[in-house]
Amino acid sequence: MLSGPSIPPENGGQTRQLVVILHGYGADGENLIDLGQSWSEMLPDAEFIAPNGIEPCEMGIGYQWFGLRDYAPFNIRAGLDRATPLVAKWIKAELQTRSLPLEALSLVGFSQGTMLSLDLMFHLQGIKNILGYSGAFYPPVAKTLSDPRPNVMLVHGDMDMVVPYLAFNEALKNLCHYNLNPESLTCSGLGHGIDMQGLQAGGHFLKNGYASADSVIIA
Repeated sequence: MLSGPSIPPENGGQTRQLVVILHGYGADGENLIDLGQSWSEMLPDAEFIAPNGIEPCEMGIGYQWFGLRDYAPFNIRAGLDRATPLVAKWIKAELQTRSLPLEALSLVGFSQGTMLSLDLMFHLQGIKNILGYSGAFYPPVAKTLSDPRPNVMLVHGDMDMVVPYLAFNEALKNLCHYNLNPESLTCSGLGHGIDMQGLQAGGHFLKNGYASADSVIIA
């Protein structure tokens, strides 16, 4: 069972939207839960939760969703195949606990968390929003998407030396093969991180995504 820090809805009422924030390699939930604090006023009905990765990181600090000693696409794909079903099962349980449908769910990822977030849309059909920072997309083998498709936004710094900017462009191209029309933002001069421009754009993306249709079931 995954666990990590969370932030309750700003309005003090029932959770009507769930935003799951997935950290990067060697980090933990505390590393990114402040994103939820930044967005809580824009999303007053949302609960934010940032689980720790499924295993301690092989580097000796933080957590990982899967090992990354070898960055070969084949090995990353194998790691996703192991991790994604486990995280999908946990998310389904969290939604069920709150009596929420998949349409109330948003995923926010950073780096390895973005890889995982994009992979989860093939396991959790009906996700409302996927917001990915400084990540990449490794398409699964023999999987398709059907409607309703998620809203997707990718944000990347053009000076990222950890996950190269080329990965951002490749991800946008490959997402289009699944009849997605992702939004994108290039942050000029930014390395492997999230700046104020990306933070604000991401919050507006989530807000607009929820506003585009009724995504709430009241228990």
